[in-house]
Order: sequence, then structure tokens, then C-alpha cells
Amino acid sequence: MAKSMYLLWGSGSPPCWRVMITLEEKKLQGYKHKQLSFEKGEHKSQEVMDINPRGQLPAFKDGDKIINESTGLCLYLEVKYRALSLSYIKCLKSKL
Repeated sequence: MAKSMYLLWGSGSPPCWRVMITLEEKKLQGYKHKQLSFEKGEHKSQEVMDINPRGQLPAFKDGDKIINESTGLCLYLEVKYRALSLSYIKCLKSKL
């Protein structure tokens, strides 16, 4: 299911953690990922710039879709994989 996903992330980045937590909570195992070093400037590498011209992380691809804002990415995952939502999220949505 997640084999077409590719996540570039940096350790210590709350936006990256947000995305990784969402992927794990939805049990989207098997996605490709690569940890980059902010200290070495790897977030400005050509590999990142090809996905996110701003050179910021997280940088994410799912097939031909590219999403680089962590909250937008979490929303994308929620909509695309709604059936995999956690029970407390489903409960909260029913109350809204």
C-alpha cells in the first residue's frame, strides 16, 4: 500500500515527526524514507530540491503527487487512507 511513498526527513524536526507519526498510526508500512542531516546541509541537496524547491523537510512523494507541508501531508494521508483512521479520530469526527 505504501510502496509508492517516499519521505525525506530530518531528525529533530517536529514537522517531520508529525508526518512519520501519522504514517505509523495508520500502519502504512513499507514506505521508502531517507534521513538527511541539517548540519551537513543535505536538505539543500539536489535530491530534495527536485521534490521541494524551497529545500525544506519533510519532502514527500506518493506516486506522481508531491506534498511538502506537514499539515497538508497529514490531511492528504487522512483523506486517502480514511479507513485506517484511529478510533479516537473517528470518535472526534463524529462529535464535530
